[in-house]
Amino acid sequence: MQKTFNLFAKVDFFSYNGAYKIVIGDCDIFITKKYRVMRKILVPTDFSDVSKNALRYGLDLYRRTESKVDLVHIYHPAFDPSQTEIIDISSGVEKIFDSKMKELISGTNIFDLEVNGKVEVGFAIERIIELSFHYDIIIMGTTGATGLFGRLFGSVSTEVAEKSHCPVLLVPPNTGFDGYENVIYAYDPDGVSDEVLSEIMTFAKRYNAKLHFVHIKEGNEKIEINLPEDIEVDCTINEIEADSVIKGVNLFIEKKNADLVIIATKQRNFWEGILHTNHTKEFVLNTKIPLLVYHDTRK
Repeated sequence: MQKTFNLFAKVDFFSYNGAYKIVIGDCDIFITKKYRVMRKILVPTDFSDVSKNALRYGLDLYRRTESKVDLVHIYHPAFDPSQTEIIDISSGVEKIFDSKMKELISGTNIFDLEVNGKVEVGFAIERIIELSFHYDIIIMGTTGATGLFGRLFGSVSTEVAEKSHCPVLLVPPNTGFDGYENVIYAYDPDGVSDEVLSEIMTFAKRYNAKLHFVHIKEGNEKIEINLPEDIEVDCTINEIEADSVIKGVNLFIEKKNADLVIIATKQRNFWEGILHTNHTKEFVLNTKIPLLVYHDTRK
């Protein structure tokens, strides 16, 4: 049967379990796994050991998958956080960064992934957020170069995770990927959106991980989570009383020996309770396991 589409109809795009659905007006178009588009991964780097470790983690995570990795180093001519002094643009610094990028890429051949790199002039946070429109995930270290600006890349990671238009994986220093057994999803009082739930379930299934839904209780509140009846992931639902979200999540991390924590941002409310306090910034920068941030688009 032939269908015609209104050129001005609203278009929505959804993904689930590696398949995709495009909704044009009142018509649904399904694209199955067979026609899956290659995953695009962005890895910002300042050439520090921490950012190199984040790259290694990402390459191990997506090794032998249909993925393409783009490395990017973004610097400002007058100031670069990976350097301990002001940079003179006439010093040929871009050639130095290009050389560092080629050296970094040369060590990725063993991962069976396409890896490309580029050096750009600009402001790191703004440019990475702009690039996030074009990627499926961003992978970043949670601290950067040592010395005077040693913690700056950590603050860059935090702001990118908050404002990015795609998921962001924050990788702590000296953390390697060795599979996922226990994954924690710390959900907020608004519950779990279908979109985020779909993404998280797909992620947990891909790595055969047990998924623990965790809510840190405040008072007598009760939150219902409605999981699909045909769910294919081993799950637990947990409500924990603690003085703060951070303390509660950290306690559960230790209890389950978790490999990964997932949170979803939504209209700043939960994010303000998570990342806009000194305690939680310390959690993001110093936790020993990676943090995966999704973005809940519900109004």
